[in-house]
Amino acid sequence: MPPSRSTPRHRSGPVPSPLRYHPLPPPSPVPPGRWFSAAPPALRDLRELRARTGQPVMRCREALERAGGDLRQAEAWLEAESRRRGWARAAAPGARRAREGLVGVLSEGSAAVMVEVNCETDFVARTPDFQQLVEMAARGVLGHCQGASGTKVGHLLREEELAQLRAGDGAELLSDQLALAMGRLGERLALRRAGWLRAPGGFVATYAHGWVPPGPPVAMGTYGALVACGGPGPEPPSPELQELGRRVAQHVVGMAPTALGTPEDELGGDTETRLLAQGSLLEPGVPLGRYLRERGGLQVWDFLRFQCGEEPPQEPPQEPSAPPA
Repeated sequence: MPPSRSTPRHRSGPVPSPLRYHPLPPPSPVPPGRWFSAAPPALRDLRELRARTGQPVMRCREALERAGGDLRQAEAWLEAESRRRGWARAAAPGARRAREGLVGVLSEGSAAVMVEVNCETDFVARTPDFQQLVEMAARGVLGHCQGASGTKVGHLLREEELAQLRAGDGAELLSDQLALAMGRLGERLALRRAGWLRAPGGFVATYAHGWVPPGPPVAMGTYGALVACGGPGPEPPSPELQELGRRVAQHVVGMAPTALGTPEDELGGDTETRLLAQGSLLEPGVPLGRYLRERGGLQVWDFLRFQCGEEPPQEPPQEPSAPPA
């Protein structure tokens, strides 16, 4: 038989009344920007310092603690610390060699410059801080080019010379800017090399090839070329000749010539290294010198080509020849 269930016993006494719930009043509307303005002063300063310097949050916090909350002192400490870290990284023995980076090209008037700045990873090359360093280096070389003697039409600068230039009047040395960028970005960087060409009475065509979107004033990529050009006469070059010069600069990037040649050179083979004897990219069966002669008479006086990460020539470069009078 199933077990019998006992009847529940009821306690004597008054029955408690049911609980009553009182609805809470609706929250008051929060005006826009209240959360930020209501943040503690230390948090506001941390946000502002991070926005100014781009440094990691923990380093910005340390700077504010050392400066007692003073933003200016914290920013100055961060800059000094970044320089110290950058110089230490540059002097570290056995450090990884910087082979990534960018080539920057800048032109003004009848002159143009090209720089190569290296870093360790492609990720850093894509950052605004690194690209700003490339732009400062290009501006420093342009100022050096404009201040050079009038008879000189081209020059190559090695790392030691490049480091002593300034991006403008009153600006810091590029070596100091390099150390600051190394401290901020956390990678070994190098001002690898630079060069410039001038074309009195002509123009310097430029081209930069790579993944950086084009934008004034400094064009950037992983390849770059400068080509000193002139027209058939003393008049300023036409837009058509300038566009033809740009195509020659593209040719220099793509075909990697190592010597100039003459407009009378016959067509060379696949291993031809003279620029004017190479087949034109638009008409491979025609040597570039003849192609230019038949399309307005563009003259090529000299050229310079950089590929990011390549080994530069070991011997000192020869000075480019002056354009014809």
